[in-house]
Amino acid sequence: MQPENFEPQLAALLQGAGRGTAAELVDTMSAYWTGSRLVFVNVDTVGTGALAGKFELDAQRWAQWKEWLSDWLMDPVLSVRHDLHDEP
Repeated sequence: MQPENFEPQLAALLQGAGRGTAAELVDTMSAYWTGSRLVFVNVDTVGTGALAGKFELDAQRWAQWKEWLSDWLMDPVLSVRHDLHDEP
């Protein structure tokens, strides 16, 4: 699987799941739908689990996580988070 296949599937899943839903991709990475686009965010793993900054799923991150992310689509883990931000 390539990112150009993964991202649309992830976006569709999140759009269908409703507002405030995050894809818990790995311990340190989540994604959510803002109402207009897919956003990837780092997750603080020391203590709070708070969102710790947005990032692009670039070639380096994809290479590191592609096996895991491809498998994740087969058994997605979603959660409701109250700290997600819609775009204006």
